[in-house]
Amino acid sequence: MVGSTQICQRLGNQYYYATEYDTTNRIRSIRITLSFDRCGNRYNGWFVEPQLADKNDPSMVDISRANNNIATFGSKQAVNVDYTRSGYDRGHLNPQLYHCETNDSRKATNTLTNIAPQVPTFNQGIWNKFENTLYDISKKYCNFVGARRYFITGVLQSENKFISNGRVNIPSHYWTAVCCDSSGAMGDLRKEGWSAGFIGENKVNSSVFIYTIQNFLQTTSSTLFADFTDQNGNTVKNCLFNPTKADNIINEIASTDNRFIKEKTSMFRRVCKFIYDGFRYILRLFG
Repeated sequence: MVGSTQICQRLGNQYYYATEYDTTNRIRSIRITLSFDRCGNRYNGWFVEPQLADKNDPSMVDISRANNNIATFGSKQAVNVDYTRSGYDRGHLNPQLYHCETNDSRKATNTLTNIAPQVPTFNQGIWNKFENTLYDISKKYCNFVGARRYFITGVLQSENKFISNGRVNIPSHYWTAVCCDSSGAMGDLRKEGWSAGFIGENKVNSSVFIYTIQNFLQTTSSTLFADFTDQNGNTVKNCLFNPTKADNIINEIASTDNRFIKEKTSMFRRVCKFIYDGFRYILRLFG
């Protein structure tokens, strides 16, 4: 990606997750793993990523340093002032809920390189419910011996919506892809892995659309998760170890809220329709 930087997000002496950060639009997508440890109190402080200003400083630092040196820290990333009175939440892509191993692992999600402008009712409403539902489903169906849980989260950039005088792009959509990797399990459990994709429009009264992984983000990446070859030489693509189980899990998630909608068509077609409908609306206004 042009204008992007890859970061290993570190707090203190510990690395917690990887980020690919768009230094032009000041938003990012990441890969994370999920812990099922019990969470403590929510952390409300904020950090910035000095790697974007100084490659020799690998550990995130308190936001107060950026507040005192906005020209340096804000040159390639968002800072606190960008969100002040913007009308948007600091929306996590990698949520605190998924990092409960230690207090510091929760803190590490509160860096502004893990944040994008999010409509408050979307952030605190249906997207929050989705994150909690996916956490519970993953704990239910991907907590067997040898299973590993992987998440890639990200946003789709809007064409011309920004906060802070054009500094920070307001995403049109938030998305998450999940992989229950069963390649490290034994016996029949090796076939119990599954994957799925989820996307919600960053707006009031939004819904979350649920996709099978093979129909998700086709225009962004043909393979979100690495291929795996099993003991019989069969290749498992995009973490789709068990398509039937994946479909059943998608149905179960969709049944928990009528705003969770199972999609039968590819996400490419939905995004194309979203753009097409936008053009039609503009033509009606000015045609």
